[in-house]
Order: sequence, then C-alpha cells, then structure tokens
Amino acid sequence: MKKITALSLVLTLIAQASVACTTIIVGKNVSADGSILVARSVDGIDGVTSIDHVYHPPRDKGSVVKSTIEGHFTYKLPDHLLGYTGDPVFPTLVHSDTVFEESGFNDVGVGVSATETIFSNDATLKVDPYKKEGGVVEEVIPTVILPQVKTAREGVLLLGHLIEQLGAAEGVGVAIVDKNEAWYLENAGGHEWLAQRIPDDSYFVSANQSRLGSVDFNDTANVLSSPNLEQWAADHGLFDPKNGKAFNFREVFSRDDPKLDVGYNYARVSYLQGSFTKALVGDWPKSNNFPTFAKPDRKISLADVEAALESHYQGTPHDPYTLADPSVTERPVSVFRTVQSHVLQTRTDLPPAIANVEYLSFGMAALGVYLPLYEGAAIPASLQGATNKADDLSAYWAFRRVQALALQNYPKYGPLVRQRFDALAADIATRQHAFEKQYADTYAQDPAKAKQLLDAFTNETVAQGVQVARDLSNEIVTDIAKDVEKKYHFEGA
Repeated sequence: MKKITALSLVLTLIAQASVACTTIIVGKNVSADGSILVARSVDGIDGVTSIDHVYHPPRDKGSVVKSTIEGHFTYKLPDHLLGYTGDPVFPTLVHSDTVFEESGFNDVGVGVSATETIFSNDATLKVDPYKKEGGVVEEVIPTVILPQVKTAREGVLLLGHLIEQLGAAEGVGVAIVDKNEAWYLENAGGHEWLAQRIPDDSYFVSANQSRLGSVDFNDTANVLSSPNLEQWAADHGLFDPKNGKAFNFREVFSRDDPKLDVGYNYARVSYLQGSFTKALVGDWPKSNNFPTFAKPDRKISLADVEAALESHYQGTPHDPYTLADPSVTERPVSVFRTVQSHVLQTRTDLPPAIANVEYLSFGMAALGVYLPLYEGAAIPASLQGATNKADDLSAYWAFRRVQALALQNYPKYGPLVRQRFDALAADIATRQHAFEKQYADTYAQDPAKAKQLLDAFTNETVAQGVQVARDLSNEIVTDIAKDVEKKYHFEGA
C-alpha cells in the first residue's frame, strides 16, 4: 500500500509538472550559423522530477499509445514507425519510457518540443470545453507525432487533426521543426487550433500564454488551422467581424488575466524580446501587446539562446538569485524546479547523424550547462535511470546536486558555478567544431568509423560535464563545511 501511495504521489506531481515553460524559436536567416533553433524550458513543481534521454528504434508493427497519468488518452499508431529520441520523466518509477517525452528528433530529422502550457479564456471554454477524458494531453504529443511524420508541416497537420477529432484536454503550444522550417501550434478550447510558420527572418518567444495573433488564412504556406476558425469564433459569439478589428487569435481565445499573467508571463516575454531587440526594451510590462514575431538587432547564436533560457532578470531589481530575495519577481525565466531545458538545432549541410542536435541541460539552466546530444549517437548510461531520489550515478542528479548546493548562497556560489560551466561550454564547442569536421571527412569514406567517432565524442562530453558538476559539488560542500565549523566552533581540546 505504501508503494502504491508513493507512486500515486509521483504521478500526481508529474501530471502537474510542465505547467510553466518558456519557448524561443529562431528562424534560419537570423541565426548565427543558418540553423533553425527551437528552445524551451520544461518547468516542474517539486525540484526532484528527473528525466532520462532515450532512443526508440524503428518498428514494423504499430502499437497503442495510452496516457499513463492524464485523461485516459488512447491512440493506435500505424505500422512502419520511425525511430526517435525522447526525454521521458521517471521511466523507472512509472514503468514506461514514453511519459512526458517533451523533446526529441526522429530518424528523418523532424523535432518536437511539447508543450508550452497555455490557457483558453472562460468564454471559449464555455462553448468548447477541454476534452478532459480521452483528449490530447501534453504527456503523449512527442510519442504520437515523432514516429509518424517526415516533415514539420506533416506534424502540424497530424496534431491539428487529432485535436479536431479527439479534442484537447488542456491548452498547448507545440513547436515542430525540420531542416527547412519551424512551426508553432496553439489550440483554443477543446477542438480549435492555429499554427504559424516561423518567418525565416524573425524569432518567436512565448511564456505560458497564447502568442499567435492576426493571420492571413489564405496564406496556407505559412498558416494552418482548424476549418473556418474565424467563422467558428463569430458563430459562437467570440468575435464580431463587424467591429472593424482584424481577427486576432490570442485576443479572441486566450486568457489574459491581470493577476495571473502580467507579472508571471508578460515579464518573461518582454525581457527576452528586449535582450534580442533593443527597440523592444521597456519598463516592467503592463499590456499584452508584444509582437508575435520580431527581428533581432544581430544574428542569434546557439549560445545566445542558451543564455536566454539561463536568464533571471540579471541587472534589474527583479533578479531573485543575485539579490537573494524571491519576492522581487513572480518568476524569472530560469527557476530551480526546471526539469530540463533544451535547444533543438536543425542543419542542412551535415551528414544525417550529426545534422540534428538536442542541446540538453538537466535541472536549473542558470546553474547548468547544455550538452550536445546528436540524434544518431548511442546514449551514455548516465543519461538514464534517474528517479525522484538523489543518486551517485545519473547525470541528472550530478547537476541537480550542485544546483541545490549553490542556491544555499547564490551570491557566493552562483558566479562560481556559472563561470565553471561557461568554461566547460566553450571547451565543448571547440571540440565539437573539430569533431564535426572529422566526422564529415570520415563519414564519406567509412560510415562505421564515423559512428565510432560520434559515440566517443558523446560519451566523453557527457562524462566531462558530469565530472565538472561533481567537482563543483565537492568544492561547495567543502566550503560550506568550513562555514559550519566557524558558526558552531567550540574552543578547547
């Protein structure tokens, strides 16, 4: 009975896990290297929710996907499924490696990041409530989409079809990417949805609120939606086409609550847009009039996106960590309860096994480092087996431990951890550049040897990251022990 109760508690926590995230998508013409970047933090609630990084091989026979935690969703996958990577939560505890997979790539280079939790307004939910039983839930979206689709557009259409046919159990914002383009889909209520292609010359930021706005429904190269979306809204009294205002998805369908959204969501969007575009820097925002897409002042690098997910309003009166005062903000981008954050990168000029990379950071990004995990690489053992209890083996707990220790005195230990991980990231980037050149040269002559190089680089990089984290933990514990002795020192023999 105790085991059942404990598992039930874990499942309850997971069900609430990704209630707060931050998404950044960068078009290929404004990225520093011409790649497309899709990034998101996966924010839990308890500080101990862990993940694995897994690969599901291709399958000839279809199988049934069932939600383990939410809403009794059931879906029959067809035969001839693609292999794909995922980042499931607590596989060893819930006896499934497809629970909240959150992010990953399939074998043909389609990536999914799901989901950014969003909320429809009461008027929308009154006429089209969420389908709580049997509807599409965050838990299953990568698991259903990745093994089936060969392009990002196919992924959008499949997810949209599922929302129309089965309903959505909650509000979701989903990024789907391939080597050519990235799309972002949001639902409204139980059965309506809109998706937009991210313009190649722009970037996109979202923070737990619908961000899609006015669209041209005739521009089907860049806009997809449930049938007759604007007319449906008008028919149900949600939009008046006679008032002279253009149809705006988020204004019509999205929750916009002064108590719930202003400090919690507006601030993150404003801060991130201002970090990329100086013209968008402003005071602490009070209105939801941010542009859906924006153009950066300069091209955005992978490191820029990682730094954005690591941010916590540095240099402002709202930095809760440097000021050691959580009350100065409702929340920053980077929070301790983050389970993982990732950047999915797609490129066109490299062999398939290394063209698509998931840069994965375990736990709190502000006190972490992004490790490059190629879709074609064998997965190191330390990236699997973590639970909700600390251990000495998993990469997740190596990083989580140093984060928990550093936050005991962030002004003292935070800069040390950040400096050490920044140095590690720079070293990894240098080695990665050399490795990719070596891999490409070798792959043309000997693919098997190239695969060995890929696996060796991945193992070495993960091991290096784990070792730096463990060294930092030992260094901080040693320093804390000295402080404890000073506080509780008693003279004498």
